[in-house]
Formats: sequence, structure tokens, C-alpha cells
Amino acid sequence: VVFCTRFQVVNAHTNSSSRVAAQIVVDSSFRILTIAAGFLGDKTDSQILKSSTLFNDIEQGTLLNAPFTQYLIADSQYPLLPWLIVPFAQPLPGPLQADFNAAHATMRLPALRTAASLRNWGVLSRPVTEELKMAVAYIGACSILHNSLLMREDFSALASGFEDSDSGPCDSLEGEAVSSKALALRETLAKKLHDSRNS
Repeated sequence: VVFCTRFQVVNAHTNSSSRVAAQIVVDSSFRILTIAAGFLGDKTDSQILKSSTLFNDIEQGTLLNAPFTQYLIADSQYPLLPWLIVPFAQPLPGPLQADFNAAHATMRLPALRTAASLRNWGVLSRPVTEELKMAVAYIGACSILHNSLLMREDFSALASGFEDSDSGPCDSLEGEAVSSKALALRETLAKKLHDSRNS
């Protein structure tokens, strides 16, 4: 799952407040696979993705396998791409697309829990009163500690409660051209899910 989360940063010298965004990829076991922090918090999740190394590496074929039999999932603030599966924005009547969206939402739960877990670390649980570079370092350090605990099978730092919030400003993605390959892959996944539930 790829997602962005934002942290409040207060400059101790000027007392000005801003938000810094971190783009994170998490697997189903809550492990952080990649993190890139330091994006301006007022950028949309889609803008952050498109300006990231992750996007460039996947588009150039150096990450994930081509022709995209592997893919990431994301929420509806992201564009549908051949390697990035988002839910149906307006599911058609019937169970096919609605069931897919429900399964998709369930698959995003590790990301939401991981974001909440990062916010539970003391330094990130309140506005960070440091310079931006230090705030980014704190986000990275807490991510490393998060993964270290999971490697030791210590789940004490995992948040028990979380909600789907703190998304950034939203792009209107309706006007974006979507490739037929991306549409076909999402339809195929929805059909496979539907068939597996009815067999």
C-alpha cells in the first residue's frame, strides 16, 4: 500500500507552523518498505507520488516487474495506473465493484495502522518543534524503530485504534486520462475476487 501522511512542524525561531508529508509504502505485515519524507504538506498525495523517486523507478521499469504483474494499492486520492490500483470512484450497481472496493479498503488497513503507529512515537505525537531537516530525520528514525520492533516480533508499538484521516488536499482526478491497461487490470482483479467468492 502506498500512502502519504503528514506531520505538523513548528519552527522554534519564527513560531511559524507548517506540515511536512511523508510518502510510505507498507506491506501487509505493517512493515515499512520505503519512506520518503520532506514533501510540502500542502501538496496532494498524487502530486507527491508523481514527484517521487518511487514513481520514476516504477515508470522506468527498475522497480516492480514489467509488464506490471505486481502492483501497489492506494486510496482514491491517487490516479489509477497499470501498477497502482485504486477503488472504483462510482461503483456500478451490483456486487462486483462494491465487493472489490470493500476488499481494497481491507487491504489498506495495514497502512492506516502503520500511520497511526508512527504518530504514537513521542516525538511525532505532537507538533515537532524543530527545523524541517530535523523533523524529517525524526520521521525516518521512528520508521526504522517501527520496523526494528516488528523484526523482533514486538508489536507493542502498533496502534490499536486508527482512522482513515489526515489525507492531504485532494486532486480532482476525474479529468486524468486513464490507460486501458490500468482499467483492464482493475476489472480483472474485481472479476477474480467475485468469482472466488462465488465458487
